[in-house]
Amino acid sequence: MRDPRLLAAPGCVGVYHLCSRVVDKRFVIKHREKVRFMDLARGGAAFAGIELLSWCVMDNHFHLLVRVPPVDVAAMADEEILSRLALLYSENKCAYLRGVWQRCGDEQSRARFLAPYRGRIGNLSDFMKTLKQRFSQWYNRRKNREGTLWEGRFRSVLLEHESEGEGLGPLVRFVAGYIDLNPVRAGMVARAGLSQWNSFGAAVRGDDLALAGLRILWGSDLSKRLGDPELVDRHRRMLDKDETLGAMVDSAGSLEIESPARGSAMPGSGTESGDSPLDRRRRVSGLSPSVRMSARCPEVSRLPFLGCSDAKNGSRSAGVA
Repeated sequence: MRDPRLLAAPGCVGVYHLCSRVVDKRFVIKHREKVRFMDLARGGAAFAGIELLSWCVMDNHFHLLVRVPPVDVAAMADEEILSRLALLYSENKCAYLRGVWQRCGDEQSRARFLAPYRGRIGNLSDFMKTLKQRFSQWYNRRKNREGTLWEGRFRSVLLEHESEGEGLGPLVRFVAGYIDLNPVRAGMVARAGLSQWNSFGAAVRGDDLALAGLRILWGSDLSKRLGDPELVDRHRRMLDKDETLGAMVDSAGSLEIESPARGSAMPGSGTESGDSPLDRRRRVSGLSPSVRMSARCPEVSRLPFLGCSDAKNGSRSAGVA
């Protein structure tokens, strides 16, 4: 039986660290694959109303840091749902779907037709399922192969859940920094801003989505006061300060993990809010006196939400989680 994932309570904003790895840790995500993966990630997130705060695509795994705001899907007009389909599908398929919708005899039939698409908006699990599935299908066609590409379920950790309007805490920026520094610790680039496949490198190059992620990470007040160039420089200084983060993480004794009272398990799991058997209490030396987060984690002595592979492997991107 699969363990339930922790989700933010209804009506709250959830911030999640997501990670998935290629089966057998194979190095198959090259330049063309990374371009396609990010195209799918951007489109899928925009369709679902999920905000990409930080990302990094390595040769055998990827990290996403996302913010999922609450959305009243039932109140969305049919036209809004139909227009969002262009973020997922080709022009021909969108025209076909719109034609089917138009041929539905009444409002009830149209509502039934759009219900599966409506249910995917704001749905984190569906976003990741669709992203990995569509990339796998594209990759298999391109390589003339069959079978699974990804190693098991994606990892999902609820870092924060907040009421709308509250700012993000330092833990989220800590994880964003870890994600941006993956190529540096793998020895692929000297600085995070030089990477072609992390969010900070994209922000340095003026990418709108990456800059929007930085504004959310650092808060609207600071973002308005500093402006984008100064905000990029502040994030760079944080990364420069934390380039030894990998070593600190590996030497950290433990992490205090606690299921939040407002957290909720995946619907249908049968697990009550805050009652996960996988709750662990650990303490991290060198960090703030207490790092509180909710997670599904193995019994490891380093920050479990950062790991997607052995941080001391030493071979290219497999050496960094």
